[in-house]
Amino acid sequence: MTTQVHRTNGEAEETDESSDESDQQALHRVSPSTKPVVIRFVAYLVAGIAAVVVFFTNPEILGSRDVTNIGLLIAQVLVGVALVRQVVRYVRLRHTEYIVTTNMVTIAYQLLGRSETRQVPFERVRSHELRQGRIENQLDLATITLNQGLGGIALTNVPKPFDVYDSIREQTEL
Repeated sequence: MTTQVHRTNGEAEETDESSDESDQQALHRVSPSTKPVVIRFVAYLVAGIAAVVVFFTNPEILGSRDVTNIGLLIAQVLVGVALVRQVVRYVRLRHTEYIVTTNMVTIAYQLLGRSETRQVPFERVRSHELRQGRIENQLDLATITLNQGLGGIALTNVPKPFDVYDSIREQTEL
């Protein structure tokens, strides 16, 4: 078995005859949390509004009005790009599911007719780790990374991460 990435428009492709998900026992089936993405979105929005207020209240803060207008335009573009990135992350996470079975970990994503599945069998996992940032720690979330030598997968914003990680650790030790 190897890592499998299936990308289709419309119907899903079957490329692995040896593993049937219906035959495997699902230990965990979780959707990633979108809370960190929403928090970042709000933070970027507040920072963008604050930048606009500063530039409008001090029209010569960068030396002249023309330079300040350019600075304002740059700030608006950067904040706009950051907000769009967070919206894309939000939509992607809302349509993603993490499935831990007795044989493998699967990340399944489906949106607008596009389907993507990535699987890592436990027999190929060389290492695994659980990481929590400050925001994730406060929200009881974590990122679980499975390494299989030349790459791997990361399960981001996993709710109840220690339960999922313990199951992964138990399955990789078998």
